Amino acid sequence: MTQLRILHVSEVHWGGVVTLLEHFTAEQVRAGHQVHLLAPRGIRTLDGVEHRTWRLDRGRPWTLPAALLDLRRAIREVDPDVIHLHSFVAGLLGRLPQRRTLLAARAPVVYQPHAWSFDLFERRSVGNAVRRWEAWAARSTDGLVANCDDEIAEGRAIGVDVPARALGVAVDVSRFRPVDGGEQSALRTELGLESKHVLLCLGRLVRQKGQDLLLPAWERSRPPDTTLVLLGPGDTAPLRALAPTQWDRTVRAVGEHDDVRPWLWASDLLVLPSRYETVALVVAEAMSCGRPVVATAVNGARDTILGGALPGAGAVVDLGDMDGLIAEAARRLDDAELRTAEAVAGRQRAEQLFSPAQVAGRLEAAYREAVEDAGRSGRGSR
Repeated sequence: MTQLRILHVSEVHWGGVVTLLEHFTAEQVRAGHQVHLLAPRGIRTLDGVEHRTWRLDRGRPWTLPAALLDLRRAIREVDPDVIHLHSFVAGLLGRLPQRRTLLAARAPVVYQPHAWSFDLFERRSVGNAVRRWEAWAARSTDGLVANCDDEIAEGRAIGVDVPARALGVAVDVSRFRPVDGGEQSALRTELGLESKHVLLCLGRLVRQKGQDLLLPAWERSRPPDTTLVLLGPGDTAPLRALAPTQWDRTVRAVGEHDDVRPWLWASDLLVLPSRYETVALVVAEAMSCGRPVVATAVNGARDTILGGALPGAGAVVDLGDMDGLIAEAARRLDDAELRTAEAVAGRQRAEQLFSPAQVAGRLEAAYREAVEDAGRSGRGSR
């Protein structure tokens, strides 16, 4: 089978998207493909991948013209067989009107939203505009890949009707492994966690991740002798104001850490209060570490945590139901037998569902389908 020149385009330099990129590219390099990455400064080095700096800061719109030039240059120099756009801004710049002229792009485009961005906006008019854009941009999309079937269905509902594949998420189950009680206790001492129980909320401190919903509920009512750890980059000042009596007491914001495993191992379980997601990678990592998960009903949560023939690995509550999320977490803290059973189930699910090789195989099938379709239509001819 012919090797591919693959250009990944990522707008983020930290978090679950980068971890998935690490798994994708490792498997692609292992398969003999030529792999290139255009991404902002600060992203960790991916072995075997040619890195290119993207002068993009998605919080600063004035960087977009330079970012467009960088994307055009990368496409011209790499001359890829397939372009894989990750997340909304990359998807925007890579699927502009007349993109084949603007970007000199002959290669087919595979788009991975990593959760649809129309959920990002509180103003309905802006969210609707993004929905219309995504439906229109589907005309410039040769393939859609997503973490779960729920995300594909959500795209279909707004008119994104292109060939699509659900990939799942990839976790290295040899690195994300369970630890025993002695190692957990030692890590808690090392990390300065002195309470009886620890809940971990892992993710960027942004509206999507829902920490602003969780903290007021935590301020009102929380499990006794329990610390809530917020791990991830972002501005803590707005969150501090939402839990003024508990901040730096039962709430600890520990910032960004390249290796999240010590915090997972030190915790009793993971809580995911997100407004929207697409099978959050942190859920799979927690389950692989033998940590139950209590999550809101974001895309893929029920299937990942509860679906199928395997025993459940936690609980799923309605979107926005923070009182329910805290109550389900407290139930597991009070019931060591339940917590242990769900820990075992989570590990079983991780071993069966999250193989990087299987995920990368599904992604390569999506690439080859896009390349073949583009070749038949004449769009991919060189």
